[in-house]
Order: sequence, then structure tokens, then C-alpha cells
Amino acid sequence: MDFELTRKENDELLLPQVASIKTGENIQALIPFAKAYLGMFYVIDNKLEPKEKVKLLANFELAESVFAGFLACLGQSDLPSVTEIGHAAASKKEFAEGYVILAGLDLLAKKSFSNINNLDVDVIEKAIAFHFSNKSGYSDIWFEYLFSEHKEKVLPAISQYWVAMLKNKTTYLPGRNLVLGDHPDIEVIQNCILPLLESWTQCKAKTLSQLLYLAFKYSDMNEFLTICEHALEHDEMLNEKTRLYWLTAAYLISPDKYFAKFSDYVGRVKLKVMLLLDFVVLLSKEQDLNITLSNKVVVQILRMVAPIFPPQHHVYGALGELDINSKNVMVLFYYLACSKDKDAGNEIKILRKARVMKIYSGVIDNLLELYIRKNNEQGFAMPNFDGYLEILVKDNCLQGRSNKFDLR
Repeated sequence: MDFELTRKENDELLLPQVASIKTGENIQALIPFAKAYLGMFYVIDNKLEPKEKVKLLANFELAESVFAGFLACLGQSDLPSVTEIGHAAASKKEFAEGYVILAGLDLLAKKSFSNINNLDVDVIEKAIAFHFSNKSGYSDIWFEYLFSEHKEKVLPAISQYWVAMLKNKTTYLPGRNLVLGDHPDIEVIQNCILPLLESWTQCKAKTLSQLLYLAFKYSDMNEFLTICEHALEHDEMLNEKTRLYWLTAAYLISPDKYFAKFSDYVGRVKLKVMLLLDFVVLLSKEQDLNITLSNKVVVQILRMVAPIFPPQHHVYGALGELDINSKNVMVLFYYLACSKDKDAGNEIKILRKARVMKIYSGVIDNLLELYIRKNNEQGFAMPNFDGYLEILVKDNCLQGRSNKFDLR
């Protein structure tokens, strides 16, 4: 690229407009320079400092006016709203003026991070939306600063941006790793989980189960239940799996209200029972839920799932290995054994009387014995889960039996 010729052409075209460029009024003229600043032109050496990239395209006067224009645009009131930016992103479109805002914020942050914090909150929220929508590959140090030091200014914008995208039927959320990644941010989850659940009506079942799990950990249960009930009012938008997850969540929050509906829906459909078992086992292993799985609820679930998955060795596994579903059933039995609630013993006795649980009679007898010893023998040490399984094997409680129930 002939940068000298480009500078000459830009000077001839834009120097007469330098006043409107400097004030940010001519934001369209600033867009190509902002993209150059952010390293989006492959013909410009990426090792150059951002300002030097602009100076390849403009003489000193024009370049300084461009930098002033970047900063001036941070004070504009007619920028697209967070909702508008989100709607555009959902349609795989963008507002190009966002690059000018990103360049301006970078300039401002390099002078002093306190300058970023002093910006109007409305500008910060729009900039955060541009951060997710207008991808350039450039590292937005101002965003990292705000996210680290002033997250209260970031969280509402992220939530509003995501909701806007979801209402426009997006299939992908930029920044979703803040909630669903390997190292999610707890404050983002706390602020965004319920709006995501309420708005993400077309998410896949696996994603929904992750969101529901996070809601059990970080949300208010009354607000969570309201969202569950709203989702269940729109059955036409739910498939078999997602309806199961929503109904399971509603049941776990309000068992008495939803047990009959929940039980009727799950029935003995193997796919539903497997999904239910996996989800409840995941919750049962979590210590920091905003809800407690009562012994009554665990017993109700065991009566639904245990007859479908009798204790049996995995037909494809090594000799002695339990089938994963049978092992998950044992997790729920172990949950009862470890219970500190006084009613656990009665619930176990009720479970033993259930006709459908006869194939687990040895397991239930062992469970009741463990529970009694735990509560009556001084110094009794409850085995860990693996130790519990070893006891069951030793006592011949896990005799593989064929399943007599017809499954659909």
C-alpha cells in the first residue's frame, strides 16, 4: 500500500472537514481511522503503536484532529442504545461508529484509567455493548479495568445487551463464557442468570440445564420459580427435554405444588428419567445451593428413577463396574444416609415399604442400618461414597437383576 499517496488523498478530502472531525460531529470520517487504530487493516504493520497506524494515513494536523474526534465522540448523546446494539448483533450486523468509541476509550484509558471511570454511565454501557459487538482483535484495556475495579457499572450493560440479543432470536451470545465457561464470574452469574433464563427461550437442553443449575446456586428462589412458571405457560416453545428441565426446577422449588404434574410428565419414559437423574444428582453433590433437597423430595425421585435402573453391572464395562445410571441412583441413596434431618429415618422406612422398590430392598436395609448407626453410635464414621459402594458390594446388596418394567 502506498501510504504517502493515501495520506495525500485523505488530506485533500478531509482537511476541509477538520473542524467537524475534531468535534466528533463527522463520525463517519473517523470510522476508517478508528479501524486502523485498532489494527483492523492487515496492510498496516500490527507492531506499530495505534497512533502511528493512524499517522500513516493522515498528516500531523489531520491525525491530531482524528484523535481529538475519537475523544469527542465519547460525549455524544445520539449513539445507538445498548438494546439497538444488541438487536443488530443478533442479526450479525454492527454499528461501525462503535469502533470510534472503542478507539476513543483506549486513548482515554492510556492517559488515565480514572478518566474512564468519570465517563457518563450511559456512555460506558454503550461502550460495553460495542466491546462485545464490534470485534477487532484489539485488547480493550478500559474494559478490563472496569470489569476488575468497577464491575457495578458493567453488569447492567452486559445483562441488557444479552437480553436484547436473545429477544432478537440470536443463537450465540458474545461473552457467554462469563456465565457458562470453565471459569465463570460469580457476580455476572448473580446479575444475569435470571434474565438469561427468562429471555433465552430457544437455548438447547444442555445449555438450559447449565443455566438452571446456576440459578439454584445464585438466584432468589421465589423469583426463579416465577420464571419457571412463565416458561411452563408456553409449552409450544418447549421440546421434551427442555420441558422436563423446567418442570424439574419448578418441582424442586415447590414440591407440593408441582409433584403431581411432574410425576405424570416423567412417568417411566427412560429418556426423561435419565435426564432427571443426572440433573438431580448434580444438584445433590452441590453444597452451596440456595435450596435444600429435602429427604421427602429425594425419596419421591428415587421411587421414580430407581425401578428403571436396578443395581447392575455395566454390560460394556470392566467386571464389577456399576452402570453409570445405577451408580447415580446410589448417589441419591447415599444422600439420605448422610442426611442430618430427623425425618430421614421415617422417609427411608416409607421407601422400604414401596412395592416398586423391592429390587433395592438390600440397599434400603443397609441404608437404614447406616443411618441408625450414624445417629446412635458415638464415634461412628460415615464412609465416603466409594466406601459406601464397597460396603454394598461386600454385603451382596448389588445383585444385578433384570428390569421388569417396559420402557418407552
